[in-house]
Amino acid sequence: MQMQNQFVDLYRTGIRTASDVARKSLESTVRLQEKQLDIVRNILEENTRSADRLSEAHSVEDLVALQARLAGAQIERMAEFWSNLWQAAAENQKSMIEQVQSQIGQAAGAARDTAAFASRSTEDMARSAANQISRPPQRKSA
Repeated sequence: MQMQNQFVDLYRTGIRTASDVARKSLESTVRLQEKQLDIVRNILEENTRSADRLSEAHSVEDLVALQARLAGAQIERMAEFWSNLWQAAAENQKSMIEQVQSQIGQAAGAARDTAAFASRSTEDMARSAANQISRPPQRKSA
């Protein structure tokens, strides 16, 4: 019965681990999408400002200078996007590794407990068998 309870505990721990890993992964996905959405909003705002500036340009020199600034801003936004993407992926992976390590530690403890229980049970059964063998047979009185 004790081994069944420990098996159920191990099973429960495994299910909880899978659920926690899935939750962390989904939370990470939400954070990443929120960051991406913020970046897209900033890009839209920058696009509106750029269009306004372009309409104010009066010469080719103004257009060239504006284009240089816009290209720099676009490169900066792309670098920010990819940086955030990789940062979120790294955080997600770190979080999942920590979660799995924690759950493995708990499962290992439960497995040690199960092994110790099985070892004690085997030793107790071996002692009981040895005691039965070492006792002289009892004679029945007639």
